Amino acid sequence: MIKKNMPSSVVRCVTLSFRSGIEQLCQTLCFFLAFFVTILPCAGAEPGFDWAALINKIPGAVERLGSSTFVTMNAYPVDPEKVRVVYVRNDLLGNIAGKMLSENQARTFVSRNLLLSLDPKDGIPGSLPVTVYVDRQADPMNMSLTGNLGSGRAAYVGECFNLKGLGKTVLAKSSDPIHSNGILDLVGALWEMICSNALQYNMKTGTAPVLAVVDIKKQVNVPWLKDKIPGGMIIRLDNHGELDRPTHLFQANKPVSGDRLLQIAGNIGKQDAEKFIERILHGGWSAGNISLGGHLIDYDTVFAVRGRAPQWSYRPNWLSDFFGLEYLGQKELLKALVNHQINADHVPLSEVYLAFDKARQNQLERRFPDLVGVNSSDFYAHFPDHSATMSALVEQFQVLSMKMYPNFKATAPWAEDNSSLSVYDLSRFFRLYPILRRSGKVGEESALRLIRNPVGHFKRTRETEEGGMPNSVRKALMKDYAVSSRKQLMAIDRQAIRFIRDYDELLSSIERVLPGSSGPNMVRAYVVNEERTYMNSRPGNDSLVSMVQNYESGKIRPRQFSELLKLIVEASDRIPRYDSRGRCQADLHLFTNGYTSNLVNADGFYQPRLTFLRIPVLSEASISSLQQILDCHPELEQLITSKTSQGADSAFHAAGHEAWEVEVGGKRYSCSIEREGSRIHVTGPQLPLSRLVTDPAEAHFFHGGEAVKLKPIICKDLHTSTH
Repeated sequence: MIKKNMPSSVVRCVTLSFRSGIEQLCQTLCFFLAFFVTILPCAGAEPGFDWAALINKIPGAVERLGSSTFVTMNAYPVDPEKVRVVYVRNDLLGNIAGKMLSENQARTFVSRNLLLSLDPKDGIPGSLPVTVYVDRQADPMNMSLTGNLGSGRAAYVGECFNLKGLGKTVLAKSSDPIHSNGILDLVGALWEMICSNALQYNMKTGTAPVLAVVDIKKQVNVPWLKDKIPGGMIIRLDNHGELDRPTHLFQANKPVSGDRLLQIAGNIGKQDAEKFIERILHGGWSAGNISLGGHLIDYDTVFAVRGRAPQWSYRPNWLSDFFGLEYLGQKELLKALVNHQINADHVPLSEVYLAFDKARQNQLERRFPDLVGVNSSDFYAHFPDHSATMSALVEQFQVLSMKMYPNFKATAPWAEDNSSLSVYDLSRFFRLYPILRRSGKVGEESALRLIRNPVGHFKRTRETEEGGMPNSVRKALMKDYAVSSRKQLMAIDRQAIRFIRDYDELLSSIERVLPGSSGPNMVRAYVVNEERTYMNSRPGNDSLVSMVQNYESGKIRPRQFSELLKLIVEASDRIPRYDSRGRCQADLHLFTNGYTSNLVNADGFYQPRLTFLRIPVLSEASISSLQQILDCHPELEQLITSKTSQGADSAFHAAGHEAWEVEVGGKRYSCSIEREGSRIHVTGPQLPLSRLVTDPAEAHFFHGGEAVKLKPIICKDLHTSTH
């Protein structure tokens, strides 16, 4: 209990001890609540749905691809106490059940049914083995399997679940231990989860979403870090062929109709367009990491890129591995399909290429309105006659986006000056131009400054840090994409000005046909075009490595770790999602105990916000102000010492409204407190959105006159042996 005149150091100890006790008590209560409310009545599932049938059913992939494509193995149930489910998506499981499920229910289902290992030593003694299905694959291109005969560390179980990282399969025959040891490290597991779940709806061609990520509680070696890290497993959903690959067609070696080949070519073309729109680099194309429906599969080399200049993540040996040029590799895959005996109707390669090109161009034109700020699904309903205009704009958009300075070292996404590579930053332009335009006509000089990459600059480097870029690749990039002189820059600037004029006219047309749409379109453009910071190589991948290190060392607790993982996915989502007050969250900056963001609205304002995932650690000044509140309101003392989360929240609110401030541009403003589930928001006042363009000063939050210190995710103990 906190007493009057108690020394601040003692108060701090009492507060911290109380907080620890609260967390332990809540964890215990949550465990028993989950046990009695969820496990006992539901047997790990939701009443009214036949979960046993879902788990015991033969995978849908077997029916689609044929039983000869699969080999069965025994997998062994793992004791949930010996592993940890660090992430779970209850909405995915709820979609299968046709009703909402809680996170506890989803976690229980995973723990009871999907924690499996191919190693019998990992199994619960006396438990019955479970039959899993491992998919055979074949690759005449000799690119995707590295000597394996199919999936080396993944298997299907039940109707729609695919477990990756459950151990070494009988098809893991590669002489390279990295590709045949059955291991998936926890960082790789989480990276795949973040990418696939963030892009599931952002990329209209979709992904294979991840239901859960498991820390298997084993230390494993990885080639990019000196120290061992935890091993992991992911549980992917394969409801509608999200994991059906060209390698499965090669393996089955059965006739594929001409119509089906053309459909596959179109699906792959659409996916290539989606990657360009969403700024996603796959990095290493093959017959095994794209689905027949165009879903993105496998994320070892996937990054969100800054700008849209050519960049690579796997090897710089081939143009087809560079962002914006991966279509060259996809066409090689299509050539392999056409030249294989499965091409029963002998469809010519030219026809397949045409289907790819047409689908890619159509998808670029259909998605471009999203970047402008108009919902792409609605645009052509209102503007049926704009196809020619859109085609021309998209062509200019691609040309300008791909322009780069001849700094070839910067083509690696993790390079220190990677952000300076692009000559133009079209995403920044689309994001900010509507805000400036709302304040009045934007002059060409101002618009040109806005479309230029603000950190771009002339710099010449001959090769990458790894020294692996062939002269043929460098010369091709130099010829078609590099801007290497002031004269050349002036010429391309004239193209940029023409593009700006055409783009501005499009905005005017939209406003004439849809009066009052400029505000919502402005918000949409601001959200859609935001950088995916936590899917960039740096700081995104580095942040994840650091989080895993801190989780393993106990600096980040498991529940906190799970919440941060959800936040990374949330921070990478580019679909505008309005709250009940008509505000969209943007500009998330994550810390270990919360995040900052901006709330933008269609009226042209934003509110800086600080969000805590739990009660923040109070400074001495904050504890002092809390003591003053208790002096005046002794009834709050019982709330604080009642050891309930409700009491803690009440204390936070009581200590909060008057004491919280935000400083923007040297001026301080009072904040309000908002509660949203387990999150507590400290929200600043409405400020002009144009301020984020003209004077993007960082917001600083204060409590009781003292600056709030949030702990960054990136730590100094991050030591990687490579990038």
